[in-house]
Amino acid sequence: MTRSEFIRELDSLLRELPDKERLDILASYTQHFLNGVKSGKSEQEIAEALGSPRLIAQEILADHRIYQANSDASVGNMTRTVIATVMLVFFNLVFVLGPFLALIGVLIGLYAASLALLIAPVGLLFPFVIPEASDHRTYMVFAGIASFGLGGMMAIGLFRVTGWLYRQSLRYLHFNLRLIRGK
Repeated sequence: MTRSEFIRELDSLLRELPDKERLDILASYTQHFLNGVKSGKSEQEIAEALGSPRLIAQEILADHRIYQANSDASVGNMTRTVIATVMLVFFNLVFVLGPFLALIGVLIGLYAASLALLIAPVGLLFPFVIPEASDHRTYMVFAGIASFGLGGMMAIGLFRVTGWLYRQSLRYLHFNLRLIRGK
């Protein structure tokens, strides 16, 4: 998705906002694209990093409704705020929780594979205990070294990915709390 496509879609989704606020938001995202291009990223990379314009618009509109409810405590604004909060919870349960749990499952599977690669050299030592078991001892030694090395590199990478995922999850939870509180 290019910058113009991203901005055009976001603009159409935010049409219920006041013009000044909508234009400020669009200018902010346009500036984000320009800064990213200056730092050497492509427009597609920037759009992927920002996420879906639809999700961004939903969050902005929910925030706007909460702000309206805080500034004008009418029944209509309160109803819209409650609906926005319920929609945010629904969105999180349906669209965020499922992929998040799947990602956790994949991480657990990768950790298990890494552990298996780290433990596999112990099984490759079996031919050294029984002298007649194998004529390919040299291959077994190199296979054990390769397995242990691959398992170690995989574990290091997984630790970094897990730390990143943890930080991103906390940021998303804080974002949701700020959105619900109207800050």
